[in-house]
Amino acid sequence: MYYRRRLLLALLQSAGGRMEKIRLHKLLLLFMVRRGEAAFHFVPHRFGAFSFQANADLVALTTRGLLANHGKEWELLDREDHAAALKPQDRMLLHELLETYGSMKRDELVHETYVRYPYTAIHSEMAGRLLNTREKRAVADALPQAGPAGLYTIGYEGLDLDAFLNKLLKARIAVLCDVRRNAFSMKYGFSKKQLQGACEGVGIRYEHLPEVGIASGERQELNSQADRDALFERYAQRTLPHTGAVQEHIAQLVAFQERVAIMCFEHEVGCCHRNALSKAIAALPGFKGRLVHL
Repeated sequence: MYYRRRLLLALLQSAGGRMEKIRLHKLLLLFMVRRGEAAFHFVPHRFGAFSFQANADLVALTTRGLLANHGKEWELLDREDHAAALKPQDRMLLHELLETYGSMKRDELVHETYVRYPYTAIHSEMAGRLLNTREKRAVADALPQAGPAGLYTIGYEGLDLDAFLNKLLKARIAVLCDVRRNAFSMKYGFSKKQLQGACEGVGIRYEHLPEVGIASGERQELNSQADRDALFERYAQRTLPHTGAVQEHIAQLVAFQERVAIMCFEHEVGCCHRNALSKAIAALPGFKGRLVHL
């Protein structure tokens, strides 16, 4: 079992075996901050801090019969001592966490996280009734500053879904254009339906534009940068000249939405076709804006 899933089970066990979903995400946030090394990241969602990865793990544990999903609550069904299986430091931190916050009512706990981490409340539907004027101002101040208008590029290699979304949110990206030929990934959150749902959940529009992708068959035997450079040269010669309409569409999105990102897998832009694609779009007549690699 993944250790991060063991943490979720131990949290539920230590809190009595049943917990409201909103409460679980807030306690998990506070635990991860204390821990320092984050097994989960959190995005600002409609009820504050939320981890798509943690939610997916909870669903997976339900499928395995270890949890029950009661709509607004999770219930631990398994009777194993999961807390005993934690690293000693994590077990101590979990005990301290519940000593400090375990008796708080839900809204008190939510308020605590909003005050401590106002960025997590920027999309909250609860902030209006839970926060005073000064606290609301702190949330407004936590809204990321808008970056320059233009075309951004990003790869999800090395990122979980929540960390990826936070990079987009902190750059104030309005539209994410997925330029993979096949929007499928074995990594949770990066297949088309999952990614689209997550983006929409944090206020980012998602579009899949497979026409400007590279077929997976052409990506075989890429053993060196020279192999990749040859692939991208073929892409520039064979694909870019025939996808002008899609490139113009992306340029128009930039014109109307100001900050648009194109995404693929590779972290390093020089190892990805989005480098050639973004340069081609930026070179179009009338394109205005910066080219930024996240």
